[in-house]
Amino acid sequence: MTRSNQNSQKKAVQFGAGNIGRGFIGQVLSQAGYRLTFVDVVDPLVRQINERGRYTLIEIDASGQKEVTVENVEAINASNESAVIQAIVEADIIITAVGPGVLPIIAKVIAKGLQQRAQVNPATPLNIIACENLIHNSHILRDHVTNHLPDTYRAYVERNVGFPNCVIDRVVTAPSDTVRQADPLAVVAEGQGIWIVDRYAVAGELPVIAGLQFTENLEAYVEQKIFTLNTAHAIAAYLGYLKGYQYIHEALHDPEIYRTVLGSVWEFGAVLTKRHNLDPVAQQQYAAQVLKRFENSSIPDPIERVARDPKRKLAPTDRLVKPALLALEAGVTPNHLATGIAAALLYDAPTDAQAVELGQALRTQGLEAVLQEVCQLPPDSALTALIKSKMSKAVRAAVFA
Repeated sequence: MTRSNQNSQKKAVQFGAGNIGRGFIGQVLSQAGYRLTFVDVVDPLVRQINERGRYTLIEIDASGQKEVTVENVEAINASNESAVIQAIVEADIIITAVGPGVLPIIAKVIAKGLQQRAQVNPATPLNIIACENLIHNSHILRDHVTNHLPDTYRAYVERNVGFPNCVIDRVVTAPSDTVRQADPLAVVAEGQGIWIVDRYAVAGELPVIAGLQFTENLEAYVEQKIFTLNTAHAIAAYLGYLKGYQYIHEALHDPEIYRTVLGSVWEFGAVLTKRHNLDPVAQQQYAAQVLKRFENSSIPDPIERVARDPKRKLAPTDRLVKPALLALEAGVTPNHLATGIAAALLYDAPTDAQAVELGQALRTQGLEAVLQEVCQLPPDSALTALIKSKMSKAVRAAVFA
């Protein structure tokens, strides 16, 4: 590619060059013709991306697997703040795939980049999309960024920078040790993926990107995905951990775990269809397809990857407590969801800092205090009572009713 073509090509900046970043959004943007610049803190990864300018994505579906080469990529170490700021100034779109806990960290440099952009490139609209498993994901990032902006720049950002919320759905995992040794940049993913963005929050014209959909009803998609797929994923992980399994597909092949996971998505599915006027049959089909994807042993998804950060996943607006509360409001008893919450409370992987903190809190403060602090559930809550009953019965012994 000539320098003139490079200068005229649309540019995307993506914070996060890990498996999720490379395994989905990076592919979509590269194939849409963007020059993609990753920003990451792992220096060997940054060097490898720059040395090659491409990486391999192994897509696996029912028909088998194929290798896709994702080209036209480069990377910046996040410690090189001036280079990151310049990339933000020149970007046509910015994406994050860093994990919810990292959003406050990258917000500071994004704010600096937007201040510089306001001075040298003020007329060009920009969209910043946080591709994180959070409700209101981009709005959360926007609030973090705004906290670092001087008052004089806030009006510019409100007029010219969009933070449209989105939902993403694709299972991505690390390759086997054999594949990783042969190609350290290779990543493994399902053959399918969904990326849906709130069209009303987009700044400027809607970008034309194959694989990116816009919707006027994002909330329905978000709740369907987070409270079906992510809920089921988490519950399978926590129950699987208690039974000693290593991968999600192993856990789903256990009849007791499968029954509980399926029950949890049915409990909220009945609520979801009424909240958003969705077709109940279509929702059941979606839930069944989700579980079928998780049972796929050709994409081995480590339980500890899915289960990590249990305190965040036990938060009152996240994938375990929120659907249970919504079910109770709708008159549905969330028995299986409560079992999943109890299993999450018992997740004690020694390599997970949040799991260690949770275990210490349970031992020193007691269950009610933890539910009040982490889940914001008062002692007299119906959900608190239900969780306590699950904890006092057979969850610890990995017998799930």
